[in-house]
Amino acid sequence: MPISTVARSLGVALLAATLALGGARDAYSQAAGGPAGGGGTTGGGTTGGGGTTTGGSTPHGTRSLDPDVSGPSDYVTNSIVKNIQAMRAECAGYDPVYRIDCLSQRLHDITVRIPSGPAYGRVREILGRASGNLARIQANNADRTAKRQRSRVNSRLKTAHTYGAVKRQNLKRAMAEAVKVIAEAETQLLRATENSDRRASHYRRIAVALGSTKVLLRSA
Repeated sequence: MPISTVARSLGVALLAATLALGGARDAYSQAAGGPAGGGGTTGGGTTGGGGTTTGGSTPHGTRSLDPDVSGPSDYVTNSIVKNIQAMRAECAGYDPVYRIDCLSQRLHDITVRIPSGPAYGRVREILGRASGNLARIQANNADRTAKRQRSRVNSRLKTAHTYGAVKRQNLKRAMAEAVKVIAEAETQLLRATENSDRRASHYRRIAVALGSTKVLLRSA
């Protein structure tokens, strides 16, 4: 084969390889952070728990807000406080032997309605733990022979429940244990704001509302 033909073939092959390499580099640039599909970036943004959208920017070029940027809101805090007040009003209407279970189950109802995310994450955790601890107190002192109490109309917490009774001879001790659970949760809510002035007033209002339920456990 003439040398000129060989040289021409090698040149064509070299050109094709160069073009292929350039295309690969462009593809990697797009995948690793370059513009793709409307200007979003995948390398610069975070996904999942950080709260920013994939690509790190909105169509207007501003970074999307983390869920905790705005912090707690009056609307959500007011809702939580009103739910606790509704729980207290309902549970106060029952024979004291049913109040621990009433508080436990209604605290659970309140907890699952609290938004997830950093702004109220500690509230969810603390109230959820208190609900579980109250449930254990009720179970450890349960009166299996007593009729269960059907829940009455609650203007805010609509879920229907039946509440179990505590043995009347164990009531004083069980109530004292329940007061400690509520007091501990109240303290934890107040301490949860030590590093955040932004949350302090909101968590304090929730703590005060929760603490007010202790009167139900001292009137047996």
